[in-house]
Amino acid sequence: MDSDDAAVELRKLLTEAAHVFSEYVRESQQPGAQVSGRIQGVIADAAQSESDARMFPDAGVGSRVWDDVRDVCAGAANTWSSAFLYKLYAAPAPMGIVGETLLAVLNNNAHVTRAAPSGAAIEQAVARKLAQLLGFPSSADGLTFPGGSYANLHALMTARNTRFPDVRTRGMSNVRGAVFTSAHAHYSIDKAAVAAGFGLDSVVYVPTDSVGCMDVHKLRKLMLESRARGVEPFFVNATMGTTVLGACDPIASISRVCREFGAWLHVDGSWGGPHALFGDDPAFSVHNIHIDSFVVNPHKLLGVPLQCSFLIMRQGLNVMRRALGLGATYLFHDEQVCGESDVPCDVGDATLGCGRRPDAIKFWLMWRYYGTQYFTNRVALARNTSLRLAELVRTRTSLLGRWVLVTEPAST
Repeated sequence: MDSDDAAVELRKLLTEAAHVFSEYVRESQQPGAQVSGRIQGVIADAAQSESDARMFPDAGVGSRVWDDVRDVCAGAANTWSSAFLYKLYAAPAPMGIVGETLLAVLNNNAHVTRAAPSGAAIEQAVARKLAQLLGFPSSADGLTFPGGSYANLHALMTARNTRFPDVRTRGMSNVRGAVFTSAHAHYSIDKAAVAAGFGLDSVVYVPTDSVGCMDVHKLRKLMLESRARGVEPFFVNATMGTTVLGACDPIASISRVCREFGAWLHVDGSWGGPHALFGDDPAFSVHNIHIDSFVVNPHKLLGVPLQCSFLIMRQGLNVMRRALGLGATYLFHDEQVCGESDVPCDVGDATLGCGRRPDAIKFWLMWRYYGTQYFTNRVALARNTSLRLAELVRTRTSLLGRWVLVTEPAST
């Protein structure tokens, strides 16, 4: 297909897509719209062996594909409904959808700068802006990952290889390290410990208080006990916004304990991180707190389309390159040191993967289009709504008596 034909076909398809998509959004936002999907059309026959020819035709169906698109929409969870209260995310902002479409049009791979020049520059700019909002030093930097779980894994792997550098060549045979996390933390920390070779027996679950926050005194006690057993307490995960209660661990106090033990402090702010970035409640501020790594998922509270996660590193990206990079010269030709210039470095060698979407683009386009105040307002609305709901529960009575508020909302 020549360039003119591709451009004409794309314009035609995008015009038709805009009509179908906007129709779906309008209907999905109507009162009473179903939240759960209903599989229909050719998709409903997917499990039937005789449907193979229908699912995968030899000759394309052409414009009838829009019937299939509508069937896909009908069988999808309706995130546009105000009744969608699941998995800590919702419908994306319209400009975010434009950004997501742009990523597909560009089809750039952000593993090396030359393969995604604008994407690399935007990723660096956004990461450094987030680091600035967190109060990190100017040396801080970051990059995107396909989800908070993957970002948490990279933080743990970086901490492991930094604390136990021989792991890179000799493996885990002589390593005895312990990972500390709240009993209410996300299960991705457990998975990361397994993937990093420590195993679940090396994960220490620190008890929480009545509102779900990590008990710092018990953390220190457990770390002392671990060291006494000859198991180095090298990594502590603090959570800003737990999945169930939205609790925020006392990060300043945890940081002081980590400094005492020389442990890496990671903050999983996948859900509650936007409070530290765009909120005005000082309880969520992490300024002047020593944090080694911080994860935030703009695809949750900030309305960026899935997936968009940032891992911010206090020491910049070189710490990840040293910990995880292999310097594959056939692929990574950039010899510059990350952070030594304003030119983005090849960040692919700082990750466990290779192919990378320049997801920062869609976040940045939303930021440009709506402005910082948009994110500030989203965070404030979520916080105020949670407080309002708590007040309604606290004051409500029914035939069975007064309602009981189990815990005050810590974040949203």
